[in-house]
Amino acid sequence: MSDYKKYLQSDNPLTNLISWFEEAKEKEENPTAFTLSTIGLDGYPNSRTLLVKDITQDGLTFFTNYNSLKGKEIEANENVSMTFYWHRCGRQVRIKGRIKKVDQEISKNYFQSRPFESQVASFISKQSEVVDSREELVSLYKNGLKEYKETGVPYPENWGGYLVEPCEVTFFVYGEFRLNDRFQFKKESGQWLENRLYP
Repeated sequence: MSDYKKYLQSDNPLTNLISWFEEAKEKEENPTAFTLSTIGLDGYPNSRTLLVKDITQDGLTFFTNYNSLKGKEIEANENVSMTFYWHRCGRQVRIKGRIKKVDQEISKNYFQSRPFESQVASFISKQSEVVDSREELVSLYKNGLKEYKETGVPYPENWGGYLVEPCEVTFFVYGEFRLNDRFQFKKESGQWLENRLYP
């Protein structure tokens, strides 16, 4: 057993991740930002920055357009990775796991909790598709603001949440002279196994 408990409180990586996340909320400017990497339809890895909405013992949840490029890539390959970089905390977390859609009722409830303007922006967006100009995008948005001002924005069936269920979590603590501390947890046969890694 390595000396990971100097930095981590539990042998359950999700418990540690939740603890680190709560600390990041207190110190970081953008604590919910993470990089999601998927396997592209062209065979190349594809990465983008998103915002995580919740981290629990079940996994990590975020919301997006299911018809987006990332949505199509997820549909083709459920294996993804996530990376959090918390500069002020001097920490990084890398996660590998499988992804699935959350229950639609969860997605609906979250969509309806968002500001009206954000609902309109999501409703009118054909995410990842070509748009002719900024002017066209703004026009669609303004028309949406007018159209749904009284009735409210309908829930778009192509929008919702994903849950990433981790199978590997690596915690990274920055140290002096690049002598960083890395602790990797891998799930095997339902059990988490832990090792210290070289920087």
